[in-house]
Formats: sequence, structure tokens, C-alpha cells
Amino acid sequence: MTNDLLDAWNRLVPPCRLHQVAALLNMPLMDETAAHDDNAPRARQLLSLYTELAEWAQLSARAVEQLDVPDAQGSTERFAYLIEYTDQYAKGWHRAPSDHCEGVTVADSAEAVAQTVLPRYITHLAGDLDNYELWLTESFSLRVSVWHMDSAAAHRYGRRSAWPPSAQVLQDLRIPPQAVEIRTPSQINRIVDLHNVP
Repeated sequence: MTNDLLDAWNRLVPPCRLHQVAALLNMPLMDETAAHDDNAPRARQLLSLYTELAEWAQLSARAVEQLDVPDAQGSTERFAYLIEYTDQYAKGWHRAPSDHCEGVTVADSAEAVAQTVLPRYITHLAGDLDNYELWLTESFSLRVSVWHMDSAAAHRYGRRSAWPPSAQVLQDLRIPPQAVEIRTPSQINRIVDLHNVP
């Protein structure tokens, strides 16, 4: 064993942390492998998780290189977003709690905003369970709608004094969003559980 290999061995992290990394990297759901088998030896779980993470990271790096994804900091496109919830007892979608459910951000695309904002919001809820634990139920789903601010300006229905409006105003005006992302109850609970693993 080389010193590098020994150093890597000493820095291995537990499977629960690797699942958090997978969620942060926006990985698709992993195959049912030893990584998900609680009866599998820990070394086998780690091997499976590290392998899948490495493959996804390599694929993501190739996508950035080949698709020439622009730097988000250089973006000038402004997007408004609104996060809503529903559950089996609710009729339709309703504004989600906390000030973090709505805002304006700069990005390259509406899809990028949707894929970033929703996991960040769920992590916010998970980090403040004292305030949101009663609200987090086994049956609720979350949805984020994203509007391109310049495109939304073309849909002005009547002259409003406050323009650009908030995402809630765009929703109320029934202006169609450019992107929508939804997380199911099982996806939400998975992120919350991973965040709160000791």
C-alpha cells in the first residue's frame, strides 16, 4: 500500500455522508446495490457508494467539458422562483413556509435554478426541524416554479406599479413558468433523514 492509499483509507467517510454527497451532486437514484443493503459489510457498502459517486463525478466533468457550461457567476439572466407544497389533504398547491420559499436569482437557465433551489430549500427545512418538524409530514410534496424575468415582463397583464413583480405575483397572474421541478414525499424524507444523521 502506498502512502496515498493509506491516506485515502484514513479519510473514508461513513455511508450516510456519501448519500448526502450524492444528493448534493444531484445524482439520479442509485441502483439497489450493496450500498443500500444494511446487512452488507461496511467495506462493501463503501466500495459500492464510492464507485457510483466516482462514475457520476466523471460523467458530470465530461458534460461540463463537452457542453462548455458557462460559469454561473458570469450569468446575467434573472429568474424568479416560488416553492409550494401539497399533500393528500390539500386542494392544489400552496406557498411553502419560510422566507426561503421565494426569491430572485441569477443563473444560466430556469432548469438550473429549479434543480438548485429545491434541494437547498429542503436542506434548510431539515436544518431547522424545531420550527418545521410539525409541518414536515410523510405525505407532502414540494414544487418549485421558475420564471425568466425578461420573458415574464412580456406578459404584463395590465400595468402594475411594482415591476418586476415577485414570483407570487407571476403565479397569481397565471404567467406560465419556464421550469417546474417536483420532489415527492419519499425524496424529501430521504434528504431530511440524511441531513439529520448524527
